[in-house]
Amino acid sequence: MSKRGRARNLKARKARANTSRNHLENLLQEPWEHSESSVNSAAKDILHLSKKHRLGLPNGRRSWVCRSCKIALRPGINASVRVRRKIWRITCLSCGGTNRRGPDYLRSDVK
Repeated sequence: MSKRGRARNLKARKARANTSRNHLENLLQEPWEHSESSVNSAAKDILHLSKKHRLGLPNGRRSWVCRSCKIALRPGINASVRVRRKIWRITCLSCGGTNRRGPDYLRSDVK
């Protein structure tokens, strides 16, 4: 296969991956309309798809999925959300994993 064919396949593969990611993102946006198992499966699949195709998670959606146990985080159901000094701390109640987000958030080990 020539390099030109690979480039064409690359564009098609990225396009298919983006449409799949958008579909999974829609499932995660409205978790109450779907069963818990399908929402958790969508969370695991969107992580796998994003890593495989080097897409990254959509902006603002990184805190929807626990990176440790790969389940969808739903505040009040399986996640605890605390805000302190403009820093959001999201804790998974299943595994205890934490995710920190905020405008002024700096990791303590980076100076």
